[in-house]
Parts: sequence; C-alpha cells; structure tokens
Amino acid sequence: MKPTDSTAKYFRLIPALAISSVLLTGCYNHSEGDHDPVALGADLNFSGLQLRSVLILTSGQNEPGRVLGTIFNTTATDIHMVLADSDEQLPVKIPALGHIEFDQSLVIFNSTQEPPGARTDLQVTVKGQQASINVPIQNGTFDQYRPYIPSPSPSS
Repeated sequence: MKPTDSTAKYFRLIPALAISSVLLTGCYNHSEGDHDPVALGADLNFSGLQLRSVLILTSGQNEPGRVLGTIFNTTATDIHMVLADSDEQLPVKIPALGHIEFDQSLVIFNSTQEPPGARTDLQVTVKGQQASINVPIQNGTFDQYRPYIPSPSPSS
C-alpha cells in the first residue's frame, strides 16, 4: 500500500513539529521576570511607603492582634506613620530608605474586633494624609504564624 500525498505531507510535518517543541521548551526561565510571591497579606503604596503582606494574627475575636508584614520607606527621610484600627492608634517609625519587618518589631493592637478568617480595615496616616488597607485576620492555622500570635488577654 502506497501512502497518499496528504499522508506523506503529514509525516513530513511531524519531525518539524517535534524539533520546534523541543527547542521552545528551553526558552522559559521561571527565575527571570517580574513575579510576586504568594502571600496572604494586603499591599498598599502610600505617601512614600510600600506596605507588603500586611495581616493581623490573633488567637480569637476580641483578643490582642499582632501586625505582620513589611513596610518599605522609599524616601530619603524618616517617616512617622500611624497604624490604626477602629479604637486604637499605633505609631511606627520607618527609617529613610529602610524598612520595618513586623516579625522583628512588635506592633500589637489590644483587641481584634473581627474573628480569624475575616478582614478588617486599618487606617494608615502619614503627614496628615490617610489611606485604608483591608487586611486579613489569621490565627495559628498556618504553622509559620503560630510563634507570632500574641497571648490571649488575662480575662479570657
């Protein structure tokens, strides 16, 4: 049985497709390019600051809540920021062209009004200007967060 012209064309195309696919597989380098890691926290760019992966850790609703994440100061001067929830204000100083990592700096609200799994708005105030960032509230479900959960209040 002799192959037809269309069958012969098909078989001549297979090696070209195979060679092309092998050559293209080496063209992608996942370590290059601009990509962000997966993080649970919220991000905000505001008044020379870059807030990254900001979230609150707590053992439960109405318990102390610790802020985690990182804040970068992109300006050449120190920035005095106030981070506030619905009933409390916490001052934070970010050095010029520096950053604050909240896993190394304690920033703790006395109580968290929402339960773990919810989100809450925090107000960020810098030089009289204000912005809001909606952050998740987490508990010790993820092992890496457990060491940062503040102790429950004594009345609990």
